[in-house]
Amino acid sequence: RDLSREAANEAKELEKRKQQSSMEGEGLSSSSSSSGAMMDDATRQQQQQQQSTLINNNNNNTKKEEVNILGYVGRPYQTSDLLRNVAFGATIGSITGMCFGFMDSIRSASSSKLLKTASRSAQGKFVFQGTYRSGMFFGGFFGAFHTVKYATRVLVDPGDV
Repeated sequence: RDLSREAANEAKELEKRKQQSSMEGEGLSSSSSSSGAMMDDATRQQQQQQQSTLINNNNNNTKKEEVNILGYVGRPYQTSDLLRNVAFGATIGSITGMCFGFMDSIRSASSSKLLKTASRSAQGKFVFQGTYRSGMFFGGFFGAFHTVKYATRVLVDPGDV
């Protein structure tokens, strides 16, 4: 769309320049006005043809992204994309796992007779261990999931390789 707008704007600017130059030419020589009018019509037609061909060429040159059966756009493998997907999965998984682990550890600590009689530091250590254990497990799982998802996307439709 932008290319077609630019082409149309360029064609308009060319037309304005030619009109200005033809006006200057008419000011200098006003002897044959009928032949000048015929030339103006011919140049206008040529400009319109050039403008339409520029717009058609720009419409043909625009890249249309092909969507595969799964609804994904094909993409070539890039290590940066893979690492970004793994980092995203690990981050979201860790946060989710830490929330679940904290809530589960608090529930377990409050229901256990042994931990009720233990010191506050022992209870805190138990809750912390449950929190980071679940966070690491969920982070690893979500990171692996996003790795497999990216690999499947690349293998199904590798794009322009």
